[in-house]
Amino acid sequence: MNERTDAVNGGVDGPARHRTRIHELDRDIARLIRLRTAEDRRLQDARRAVGHPRTDLAWENAVLRGYQEALGPAGAQLALTLLGLGRGTPPGPAGEPEERTKEHTST
Repeated sequence: MNERTDAVNGGVDGPARHRTRIHELDRDIARLIRLRTAEDRRLQDARRAVGHPRTDLAWENAVLRGYQEALGPAGAQLALTLLGLGRGTPPGPAGEPEERTKEHTST
């Protein structure tokens, strides 16, 4: 390989470095999804505690629009998946405790 080829391909270790970074980002995304799911459930519990329905369709539509504006049509699909996770079983291995936000760890 020559210098020009290395520069175009991102260097000899370019692909491995990028794969490592993508794996790191995937772990971060999964962690954030678990946090979001747990927070969504707390929101649903709080809504039910005061006699409201578990879901707020206007809020969910705003979430869908936000993801679609940020990511296009695939963003709306992602938002639907996230909203669905908040209503279903927690993601992650069975028996794994849900992570809590900083605001909830001290209470």
